[in-house]
Amino acid sequence: MKITVITPFYEGDKYMDNLVDCLIANRDALQTKGHELEAILVNDSPWKKLEAPETEDQFIKVITNPENKGIHYSRVSGLSQATGEYIMFLDQDDVLENDALVKLLKSAVTSKSDVEVANASLEQADGSKLLWYRTDEHKALVGDLKTYLRIGIQIISPGQCLIKKTAIPEFWTSHIMSKNGADDYFLWLLMLARGCKFNYLDEALYVHKYTAVNLSADTTVTDESVYDFIDLLQDCDYFKQEDIFTLHEMISYKNQFRASGTFGKITCSLANLDLFIDNIKFKKKTKTGYGFNR
Repeated sequence: MKITVITPFYEGDKYMDNLVDCLIANRDALQTKGHELEAILVNDSPWKKLEAPETEDQFIKVITNPENKGIHYSRVSGLSQATGEYIMFLDQDDVLENDALVKLLKSAVTSKSDVEVANASLEQADGSKLLWYRTDEHKALVGDLKTYLRIGIQIISPGQCLIKKTAIPEFWTSHIMSKNGADDYFLWLLMLARGCKFNYLDEALYVHKYTAVNLSADTTVTDESVYDFIDLLQDCDYFKQEDIFTLHEMISYKNQFRASGTFGKITCSLANLDLFIDNIKFKKKTKTGYGFNR
């Protein structure tokens, strides 16, 4: 089988060496099992020339956007050139364990999943690492649509996921978001609404690198991006209107909560008491500080 790793590249020269080392190690591991790796770097900063690093089999190729088009466009552009049966969307500043793709592929084939989700290590400012999923209750929610609607996205990055190419919705590839930050959330919601199977692999195979400028850490940016795809969802014939309403209600509540002082937090929580209670319960059963503020 073949896996295609797609990486949007935006002025990321400083990340190239680590990314290439990661890709080569995973290519070698896949080859020992009779599989292939294809890597596509999508240059979204076309004013800077990006050349594919030389490897013995030239499994890495570069395509260049006509202008800066954003992460979603870049991922879809890479997908249009992908020849693998499975896809991974890996960010330029993140890395995989050397055998991550082998383990994800084996588990995906065994479980017959559409999305195989590994645990993730979150690199902290002091260099330490924190596991993303820490309880069985949290691990069980990787494919629960209700949690994505009422709590938030449960996958820290698509770099911890192996996706069956044929399961990626056409709606996601044809409705391109204009604002960066949440196109992966958009993808998971569409796949969950279609009944795609998500399976959890209980190993930390992906490392979310700390850069102090990770886009996903900026809640204002990601919230604006969510509002962007909520508008797009209005045209999706299989995404329920009541689910769109719930998603909008949750994002609006959390956006207001973060922007408010103590009195404002109390007021908006009372106005959204059911969401407040669900998020508090989530934090308790997952033993994580993320839930409510994501």
